[in-house]
Amino acid sequence: MTTPHPMEIELKLALPQQQAAAFVKRMARRRTLKGTSTLKGTSSARGQQDLVTRYFDTPDFALSAQGVALRVRRVGRLWLQTLKTGGERQGGLSQRAEFEMPVSRGVPDWSRFPLEALAYVPEALRAQLAPVFETRFHRTAWLIAGKGGAQIEVALDIGEVVSGERSQPICEIELELKAGQPDALFALALDWAAAFDCLPFDVSKAERGVRLAHGIEDAPVKSVPLALDDGMGVEEGFAAIVQACLAQFQANLPGVLGADDIEYVHQARVALRRLRAALRLFRDACALPPELLDELRALAAALGSARDWDVLCGETLPAIAPHYPDAESWQQGMATLEARRIAVRTAMRDALVQAHPGAWLLAMQRWLLRHGWHSHPEGQAVPAAQRFVQLAPLDAWVRRALQKGHRPIVRGAREFAALTPARRHLLRIAIKRQRYAAEFFQTLFEGKRQARYLAALRDAQDSLGRANDAHIAAGLLTAAGREAGAMGDFVLGWLAAKQADAADGECAGAIRAFLKSKPYW
Repeated sequence: MTTPHPMEIELKLALPQQQAAAFVKRMARRRTLKGTSTLKGTSSARGQQDLVTRYFDTPDFALSAQGVALRVRRVGRLWLQTLKTGGERQGGLSQRAEFEMPVSRGVPDWSRFPLEALAYVPEALRAQLAPVFETRFHRTAWLIAGKGGAQIEVALDIGEVVSGERSQPICEIELELKAGQPDALFALALDWAAAFDCLPFDVSKAERGVRLAHGIEDAPVKSVPLALDDGMGVEEGFAAIVQACLAQFQANLPGVLGADDIEYVHQARVALRRLRAALRLFRDACALPPELLDELRALAAALGSARDWDVLCGETLPAIAPHYPDAESWQQGMATLEARRIAVRTAMRDALVQAHPGAWLLAMQRWLLRHGWHSHPEGQAVPAAQRFVQLAPLDAWVRRALQKGHRPIVRGAREFAALTPARRHLLRIAIKRQRYAAEFFQTLFEGKRQARYLAALRDAQDSLGRANDAHIAAGLLTAAGREAGAMGDFVLGWLAAKQADAADGECAGAIRAFLKSKPYW
C-alpha cells in the first residue's frame, strides 16, 4: 500500500493594492478559529510575519521546466523547505503535491525529504542547484470556518518578487483548504471578488520569479490547441473547451484593465467569442445558467466598442494615411479620433469593473467544478435523454456537429453574389463559429484535408472580417460627424470603395476557395 502524496488545495486571488486595507478591515470583523496555528512558528488564530523565501533551480531552470518549485523559507527563527509539483490549476484553484518540513539552515537538506519528493529532483541535478530569485513579503493569515464545516487558511501577501535588479510587486490572497470541500473556497472568493475587485490568479510566485529571472515581460495570450481525445465523452469535451476559453480570458484580463497594448482587448474578446461559440455548439447537451450567460453577454458588449475603435485608429486609418494629401490635416483629424478612442477605452474599463469579471470567472469555475450541466438552474436533474447525450462518445457527436455547421455555410457560399450585406454578415458569423468548432476538435482528426478545410475557413473569415471592419469604421466616422474634418470625408469615400471591391473581389475569391475544400470528418 502506498501513502498518497500530501496535497495542497488553494485558491489564489489577485488583490488591487488599494483594496488591501479594506480587506484587512473586513477580516478583522470575521470570527477566526481558535487553537490552531495558521503560520508555522505562531500559536494564535491570526498571524503576521515577514517572510523571505529563496527559490532554487539549475542554471538552465531544469526544475521549473518540469513544473517543480523548490524553496527554503525563513519563518521567524525557523527555516522550512518546500517542494511543490505543477499539479492542476484552473481559474485560480490549484491542486498539487506539496512536501514541507523544517531544516537547520537556508539551503535544501535532501536527507529530510521523503522518497516520493526525491523522485521529482534527480540526484544528478541536486549538485547544480543554486538560489535563482527571492520573494519578500508580509503575510497576514487567518484560520476561519467555511461553508459545510470547512477550515480555510486565508493569507494576505504584500511584497515583491526579486531577481537581481528586477522586481515585481505581490498583492494577493491565498485561500488554502485545510479541511472540507473546494466549493467552500469559491463561496468565500465570490464574495471578495465582488467587494474588492479581486481576480482569480493561476500564476504562482515561483513562476513569476522564473519569468523575472529570464526577463520575460507579460504579453497578450492567444488560444492554444486543445488536447482532446476520442475516448472522451461529450461532457468531458465540453468542460475542457469551456475551461480553455476561460483561461484565455482570465490571462488577458489584467492587461485589458491596466496595460496600453490593444492586443489584450483583442485576445480577451476572442476568448469570449470562442466561449460563446462553444456554448452555442453544446447548448442542447450542456446548458449554461441564464444568469451566467447574461453576464457573459455584458462582458462581451463592454469589450466590443473599444476593440472597434482600436481597429479604426490602429489598423484602418494608418493604412489609408499615406494616400491623404494633407499631412497636417490628417494629424488633426487623428488627434480628435484618438481622443475619442481613449474615452471609449476608459468607459470600457469602468464598465468591466462594474461587471465584476473576477466574480463571473469564479462563478463559472464553481459551476464547472459542480458539473452544473447535470441539473437545471432550479435544481431538478436534466431529462434522461439529455443526460444520455452528455455521456455519449465525443467523436461521433463531433462529426454530427461539424456537419451541421458546414451545411449553412455551403448554402450561403453558393449564393454569395446575390446575398445582401446583412446576409453576408450572417454568413461571416457562421464561418467564424465553424472555424472555432473545427479548432476545438482539431486533435481528434488528422490529415491534409483537415488542414486545407481550416485554412479555407480562416481565409474566408479574415476576408469577410476585413470587409466588416471597413463597415464598422465607416459607422464610427459617420457617428463622429464633423469632428474628423475633411480627413473623415476622405476616409469614408475610401472605405466605400474598399467595401465595393471586397464584395466582388477578395471576399468572393475566398468563398470560392472554401467551396473547393472537402469535409474531413
